[in-house]
Amino acid sequence: MTFSDGSRNGAREGGAEPLLFEYRFTFQDGSRKSIPIRLAPDSLQYLPGRELEPDSWTRLDFHRCRNCPLDTDDVPHCPVALSIKDLVDDFRDRVSYERAEVRVETSERRYYEDTTMQRGLSSILGIVMVTSGCPVMDKLRPMVRFHLPFPSMLETTFRTTSTYLLGQFFLMKRGRPADFTFQGLAEIYRNVKLVNKAMASRIRALSRKDASVNALILLDLFAVDVPLSIEDQIADLEPFFRSYFEGAPAPFSTGS
Repeated sequence: MTFSDGSRNGAREGGAEPLLFEYRFTFQDGSRKSIPIRLAPDSLQYLPGRELEPDSWTRLDFHRCRNCPLDTDDVPHCPVALSIKDLVDDFRDRVSYERAEVRVETSERRYYEDTTMQRGLSSILGIVMVTSGCPVMDKLRPMVRFHLPFPSMLETTFRTTSTYLLGQFFLMKRGRPADFTFQGLAEIYRNVKLVNKAMASRIRALSRKDASVNALILLDLFAVDVPLSIEDQIADLEPFFRSYFEGAPAPFSTGS
């Protein structure tokens, strides 16, 4: 991945303009597809470019997540399914392994990656799913403000754990119980995994109804396991903090 730093005309920090992430795909057949994603600057809520049109497969009670806390009387359609419906439609004729040049532009910098369509779409879903209004995915929403397209596993681990710990610090400042053991983060990911599985079921059912929908586009994305062993993930980060340990006082010991 390459990127260039520098300011562009776009969202103002703390201003009224939406945050913009624009994904531009150039496929090997020469065709192009641009997908702008706009978020409310303060809440980071997804702002669709047009009114979202529900479908039968976006109903909340259709392959509903086991851990869904929403009430069908109040929320008839799944926020995640409703938000990604246009993506499913836009990429219905593409296969997941098709190569593409993907350029991502934000207000701060530009990114470029020669990758698969699947990986490019996965990066988009990483924004839309957590900003759709799903209560389960909401816990990952703060990360979107500093979204990194095409991250490595190590980069994802650093961003995820850092975001979680900062959230716990804010809880502590408010006098509320805080968790610095990552147990809560592991629980968040367990719940996210249930959402991913349910979304895969929705897409499978959709592919049976409409043969033109290439289920490979999204199935692999939703089936990816989230890290369940946080301790194993952060072990690779510990050497980077060597300067914190050098010269630090030794742990207290009463001796023998």
